[in-house]
Amino acid sequence: MRHKQGTEEDLISQTSKALNAHGIRGSLIAHRNSLYWRGYFNDASGKRSQKRVHIGLSANQGQLLDAERRVIELAAAIGQFGLLPDPLPWAGESRKSSASLSPKAMTVAEAVSLLEADFWKNKERTSAARRTWDRLKLETDRLPQHATLTLALMLSVADATPAGSRTRLEACKVFKRIGRLAKLDGVEQLDELRTGYSPQKRRIPEDGELLKLLEQLPANHHWSWPTWALVTFGCRPAEVFSLKPDADGTAQVLSVKQKKMRPVEGTALALPVGDVAEPTDNRSWRYDSPAEYDSFEAKRITGAWGKWLGARTGGMQLSDLRHAWALRSICRNINPSLAAEIMGHSLEVHNTTYHRWLSKRDVAAVAVTLGNQR
Repeated sequence: MRHKQGTEEDLISQTSKALNAHGIRGSLIAHRNSLYWRGYFNDASGKRSQKRVHIGLSANQGQLLDAERRVIELAAAIGQFGLLPDPLPWAGESRKSSASLSPKAMTVAEAVSLLEADFWKNKERTSAARRTWDRLKLETDRLPQHATLTLALMLSVADATPAGSRTRLEACKVFKRIGRLAKLDGVEQLDELRTGYSPQKRRIPEDGELLKLLEQLPANHHWSWPTWALVTFGCRPAEVFSLKPDADGTAQVLSVKQKKMRPVEGTALALPVGDVAEPTDNRSWRYDSPAEYDSFEAKRITGAWGKWLGARTGGMQLSDLRHAWALRSICRNINPSLAAEIMGHSLEVHNTTYHRWLSKRDVAAVAVTLGNQR
């Protein structure tokens, strides 16, 4: 029993240190089987003293993730109002006492803590969610963390990013979200800096190029089967590692949708290029259930695979193979709604993404049909 308690004490201490690393002063302690955050706080009269704040959780290791989130919420609220809030942020009651206070100036670091608490609220801490937070944090890191958060500061930093770039688009989106949480006026001005952005237009490989690629895949290489599968089924690159082809030309797949924290079950459709035999399945990594999916591992694996493909083809990207499947579905007169569903996105996204090819490919498909009727 002492060993277990000691382990829990160590974990509580580690959680406390992690919070300190976020710039949150104080310490997480266990007292009478409950967790408290101990630190120095101002009361409504401005008097500063050391207090223990009961964070409403029992002192066991299963509560530590929630404890960390609640302390971040507490620090953000204190940073916003300058004193210990009443009621506490996680209380289910109305926050009229806090809402009636005028927000005070806060540092960027305090505002980022507020964003972090808002991001994780009611969200499962999956690897995909952690990667999403990491991407948001990359944008907040553009701001000087110890500076006072102002609209002028965010406009200046956003304006320093390249116009028309995805970098500027993401910076403006994240800065606006922080500004709203910090209750800054005029954050809509960030929208004026969001100059139009569209991904670089790429040339999608023709079927002849893909056939040559498949015919020259090295035997038993660990990227050969995934490359064949991506060309044939058109799923997202990370989804290939869950793909289970069936004899009827379909495949079971776990679809990694952007707004889903875990993959969801889906069905893929084979649109083969030529008559190429399926390579030996030597996938270096695979997952069979949503719980097994690791977004960080997927990024690492697809990054290495993409470099291999680019070196082998003179710059072809994994996404090119997926786009080629979409265009092949147009040529083969697959219903656009069905093709969009198989690819795991909406019909609107499908048409928006591929609209510049639709006319040419549709005309070609009609020409083939007319030729067969003569």
